[in-house]
Amino acid sequence: MVLKVKGPFKKAAKEDHMTNLEFDHTVKRYIGMLYRIAFNYLKSKEDSEDAVQNTFIRLFRYGKNFKSEEHLKAWLIRVTINESKRILSSNRKHSAIDIEKVANELYVDEIKKRDFSMELMKLNPVYSTTLYLYYYEGYKTEEIASILSKTTAAVNLILSRARKQLKELLQEDYDE
Repeated sequence: MVLKVKGPFKKAAKEDHMTNLEFDHTVKRYIGMLYRIAFNYLKSKEDSEDAVQNTFIRLFRYGKNFKSEEHLKAWLIRVTINESKRILSSNRKHSAIDIEKVANELYVDEIKKRDFSMELMKLNPVYSTTLYLYYYEGYKTEEIASILSKTTAAVNLILSRARKQLKELLQEDYDE
């Protein structure tokens, strides 16, 4: 995926602004994770790329430093989710997709880790994103609650329901 922002990155000479090198490092570090999160919502390569690109544009324009690397990561995840929701609401033209084709395109390396990645994509985006953050990114429920602006109890409930739905989907495939 290529970040398509026209023109050179020229920053104001402010101390509280991210440098070009820091911005490049941040893009390289988080682009894959943000793409997978966006894809959980959008189920479209092009729309996911747009959501991630918009996230990085917002980061570039943000103009403030973050308290920590975790604060930056949480901000990026939150913005990616919001961008994905914005694209979904403005793009109600989504048609049925071939889930196997999409999974092979997106999760080639992830499929090696887990056989249920295609099933994960069948879940509600809130469920799949929460499971992704918990299992793939290693966040604790309290951290996910902060990122998603929910209570810890709500995240625990979402995780419980998501696991139950995933188990049912996996059982259906097993029974076939």
